[in-house]
Amino acid sequence: MFSSHAVINLEGWEGATFYQEFTWETGDPAEPVDLTDVTARMQVRADVADDDPVFDLTTENGGIIILSPATDGKYAILITPTQTLGICPDHEKRSLVYDLFFDHGTDNDTGMQQRGKFTFNPAVTRAE
Repeated sequence: MFSSHAVINLEGWEGATFYQEFTWETGDPAEPVDLTDVTARMQVRADVADDDPVFDLTTENGGIIILSPATDGKYAILITPTQTLGICPDHEKRSLVYDLFFDHGTDNDTGMQQRGKFTFNPAVTRAE
């Protein structure tokens, strides 16, 4: 199975870039997982039962980045300031949920890589 099921809570700020890098390693001793030919998809929702995602991130739209070289097992999540602008209605902290799946096209395997809470903090400084 091509997954790790890691629980990783994330934190971002309204109107700011969210960028965080990760390394997927497995085994003893830990070795990086080869992410060659892997695509990824991640959705963030207010609640797991909600129909519409707040963010829909993929390797295709640039929200999930497989870092080079792919054999190092490194990837990143990117959400732009335009996407996070206004994410905190009434300037209140917002708690969301997410999960991220990897699709390994060469052996038709899909698995959950990570999941958790995604908290966004309201910004005091805002664009005019």
